[in-house]
Amino acid sequence: MLKKTLLIPGDFPPITSGIATYFYEIWKFFDSGKNIILAAKYKGWQKLDKNASLNIIRHYIPTGDSYVSKFAKSVLYTFWTIVLHLQYDFNLIHCGQVLSSGFTGWLMKKLFGIPYVIYVYGSETYRFGSNPYLAKAMKIFLQDAKKIIPNSNFTKDEFIEFGIPKNRFKIVNPGVDIEKFNPTEPNQKLIQKYNLQNKKVLLTVGRLDIRKGHDRVIQALSQLKSEYPEIRYLIVGSGEEEQRLKTLVTEHELEKQVIFCGYISDEVLPDFYNLADIFILMNRQTSQDIGLKGDYEGFGIVFLEAAASGLPVIAGNFGGIRDAIANGETGFIIEDDIDKIKESIESLLNNPKLSQKMGYKARKRVENQYTWKLKSQQIKSIQ
Repeated sequence: MLKKTLLIPGDFPPITSGIATYFYEIWKFFDSGKNIILAAKYKGWQKLDKNASLNIIRHYIPTGDSYVSKFAKSVLYTFWTIVLHLQYDFNLIHCGQVLSSGFTGWLMKKLFGIPYVIYVYGSETYRFGSNPYLAKAMKIFLQDAKKIIPNSNFTKDEFIEFGIPKNRFKIVNPGVDIEKFNPTEPNQKLIQKYNLQNKKVLLTVGRLDIRKGHDRVIQALSQLKSEYPEIRYLIVGSGEEEQRLKTLVTEHELEKQVIFCGYISDEVLPDFYNLADIFILMNRQTSQDIGLKGDYEGFGIVFLEAAASGLPVIAGNFGGIRDAIANGETGFIIEDDIDKIKESIESLLNNPKLSQKMGYKARKRVENQYTWKLKSQQIKSIQ
C-alpha cells in the first residue's frame, strides 16, 4: 500500500486567515494522491472542494478559539486521524496548530510510531504559556515532533526562549501569489469611487485591531496634511477598532484624507494595492498595554502582497517583519514613533526615484524567494 501524509491545518478555506492561505497555497503543489487534508466543514466548503484539486476530507469540527472548542477539536482530530490512518497508513502528519492538532500528532506517534511536524506562528507561548498545564502540553508536543516549522525568525526565537532546542526548527516563511499580486495600471472605477485622481495614496490592509497601528498613521497624517494636501490614506479591513479610528479621524479633521474601505474580498484586493504609492502597517506590541501584550505580527503576508505589487513598505519594528522586508532596500522598518512615521512617509513622497527603486527591488525579492511553489518545495523536503 502506498503510504500517504496527512495535513490537519486547523484553519483552512473557506475560512479566511493567514494560516488558511498558507496551507491552501502550499498544498496546491502537493500530489493529491499522496497527501490528504483533514478539515472542518465551514460555510461554502462544498463549492471550494469541488473546484480544488486537493484531497480534502471534511468533518464537523469546531472552529472556535475557546478552550472548550480547542478540546473538542483535539478529540475529533484524533478520532478521525485514527480512522483515516487505518485506511491510508500515514507516514507523516502535519499539525497546523501546536495544541489541538499537536496532541493528535503526539498521540499518533505514541500509538503507531508516525512522525509529525508542528507549525507555529507567533504568540502561542504568550497566549497559552501562563497556564502551567497548557505550557507543559505544548513543550511535550513540540519536543517530540520531527520538526517545528515557524513562520519567521522572530517566531523561532519565541519558542527557543520557551525552552525548545534550536536544532528542532526549520523556518518556512509564507509566500505570495505573484500572478495575482503584480504591478498593473490602477482600476479607474476605484480611482473615481474614492476620488483619488492626482493623489498620493497610503494603504494599510488588515484587521482593524490595536496592534496594527492605524492610529499612529492617522496621527502622523495630521502633521502632514498641510504640506501634502494631496495625500490620502486607504484603510482596508474591518474590526473592533473601527469606531475608535473614525473618532480619531474626526478629532484630527482628516475626513478628506482618511478613507475607510471596509472588508474587501480576496478577488478585488489586488486592485487596492495598485491604487497605492506606499504600503504602511505600524505593527507593534507593548507590555504596558494589556490589549497588546503577547499579540503581534508573526510574519505578515500583507507585506509580501504589497511587495509583489511593487510597493515600498513602511513597517513597525516588531514581530516577524524582518523576514518579510529588506530594511532600507524594499522599505523602512521603523520604531513606533510619530516623527519617524512622518519622516519615512516624507522621504518616499519627496523622492519618487527611491520609492520606485524600493518597489522594484521588493517585486524581484518575492519573485526569487517568496513564491508558493518555492515554499511547497521547502515543506516537501521534510517528507
